[in-house]
Amino acid sequence: MNVEIKTLKKFTPKEFTLISGLPGIAYIGKLSVEYLVQQLKAEQVAEIYSKYFPPYTLIKKDGVVELLKNELFQYKDNNKDLAFLSGNAQAFSPEGQFEVVEAILDWGVAHGLKKIYSIAAFASDKTIKNPIVYGTSTDSKLLEDFKKLGVVPLEEGVIVGENGLIMGLAKKKNIPAVCLLGETKGYQTPTGQYLIDAKAAKEVIGVLTKILDLKVNMNPLDKQAKDMDEIIAKMTEVERHIKNQIAQNTKRPSYVT
Repeated sequence: MNVEIKTLKKFTPKEFTLISGLPGIAYIGKLSVEYLVQQLKAEQVAEIYSKYFPPYTLIKKDGVVELLKNELFQYKDNNKDLAFLSGNAQAFSPEGQFEVVEAILDWGVAHGLKKIYSIAAFASDKTIKNPIVYGTSTDSKLLEDFKKLGVVPLEEGVIVGENGLIMGLAKKKNIPAVCLLGETKGYQTPTGQYLIDAKAAKEVIGVLTKILDLKVNMNPLDKQAKDMDEIIAKMTEVERHIKNQIAQNTKRPSYVT
């Protein structure tokens, strides 16, 4: 079986909204969803495994290994049912991404899926002080409420990976969907690992909690954003110093004849 959705807890809403955020640039989608899961104390209802996930296992702090996977969580109150999708991997190949997303959507439709909010990153090369939240949708009318919250509609471009693909495949199945993209510089470590952009994630979460009428404590995220700003500032200073050193070392000596 290429994709396996393993049920952990009974999930039988009349209908529900899915909030999806898988690992990507600056981990904005993953952080946003996992932060909401933690703050809302959402319960895990399923695990998703696939042969299309990268071929390695993770070793946890207790020394036990586990396969890469996606996870589904449920949050329920008196007037809403929400499901959250996140995980530690996206499918490795285009074919795999299509199959994984199709399986998730089929599972969703079978359980009453009515709307999707996907979270992704908008990579920018400019200096960002206050990240903008951009938006796109399967129907331009869906963006109207978000525009009132300061979301800037995208007029062109692409959304790479499952965070974007879920939008296109949802439209094919006539499921309304909106993608919120947090603006980020996409800082990377010397080994190519993205730094988590908590500030961009906070802006996206702020929009989502308003549209979904959720009460969430943002203080822990504020601290994480502040800590990350300090790390980025130090990295930027080191990078500037290295560039200056390289520039000085490559200057050609002048000769007088």
